[in-house]
Amino acid sequence: MIILGGGASGCMCALATECKDVCIIDRQNKIGKKILVTGNGRCNITNRNCSDDKYNTSIEKYLERFSSFDTLRFFSNLGLESFFDSEGRAYPLSNSAKSVVNVIENALTKKHVCIRHEEEIQELSKQGQLYIVRTDKNEYACEKLVIATGGSGGEVMLNSLGISFLPFIPSLCSLKADVARGIANVRVSDVKVTAFSSHGVKKSEVGEVLFRENGLSGIVIFNLSCIFARERLFHGEIVIDLLPNVSEKHLFEKLAFRRKLDLPVNKFFDGIFVRELGWEILRRCKINENRTSEQLADTEISSLAKAIKHLDFAVKGYGENNQVCSGGVKLSELDENLQHKQMKNLYFCGEICDVDGECGGYNLQWAWTSGYIVGSAIR
Repeated sequence: MIILGGGASGCMCALATECKDVCIIDRQNKIGKKILVTGNGRCNITNRNCSDDKYNTSIEKYLERFSSFDTLRFFSNLGLESFFDSEGRAYPLSNSAKSVVNVIENALTKKHVCIRHEEEIQELSKQGQLYIVRTDKNEYACEKLVIATGGSGGEVMLNSLGISFLPFIPSLCSLKADVARGIANVRVSDVKVTAFSSHGVKKSEVGEVLFRENGLSGIVIFNLSCIFARERLFHGEIVIDLLPNVSEKHLFEKLAFRRKLDLPVNKFFDGIFVRELGWEILRRCKINENRTSEQLADTEISSLAKAIKHLDFAVKGYGENNQVCSGGVKLSELDENLQHKQMKNLYFCGEICDVDGECGGYNLQWAWTSGYIVGSAIR
């Protein structure tokens, strides 16, 4: 049995199988490299709130076979202690992703799993009952093959075997947009962000946004990016409500009252927003700063209130360093054990499948779930 990919799903597959002869082939110099950077280096192992609405497709029947609590029980048996935070996210007690990788390495060593590091897959083929794996260093043959490489580089392998799939595209990523230089690196919290795709899909979240010179970032933006990824088109609009708990009417009244402060207009928002963000709101409303707050007309106050409730940005692409890819082999092409319906003994797990979830441990849970299901099915 050969497993292509030493990430979360590939390692789980190797640990879950009863097959005695297991080899992992990975292009990295160490297994679990991607695990080390998840959760900002803390590794958000899973989430107690895993459900279909967190993913692009239904995986309920798979989660029923290996849930988030099964994941924590599995790792507990390997010696990993964990805890839940207030959002339902599970982390190792050490707050370090290294602890997760360490217990995986220990278990793989104990199980005598062969690991071939720093080998790049160049071609896959099938000869009779055997699958042939050619890397830049060696050639391997096996009866049972598991593809667990993730989206990066996966297209070459799938094309080699003539497997149909949805092309991969970055998801859970920052979004490119025209952001005024003055608010670059400004961070806002507890704002409501709504994404509108070019196909009319609408999705909202509340949280933190980081403005960058070339776009928008932050967990909320990452989560909302999936609606563009799943449409394969990063064009649309992001609208930010900077004060979601205040109605536009009430906000107008508050701002009208602030005219009595008799401040220079460029200091009108001091005490509400950081000054740079206040200047951006004024700029968008084309309000001359060489005046005092008392000189602001009701129409200008109304314009400011609307800008605060509807700070809009046109989406013009995606940023780098995406967390996952959208796309892959559709679950409809696979059986209940994630074996390809047309090619016996060829299995898929992790990101190579067309399953992508939101931030918060959901993608790792799919990796653990799918890896466990595939491993358990192979004997």
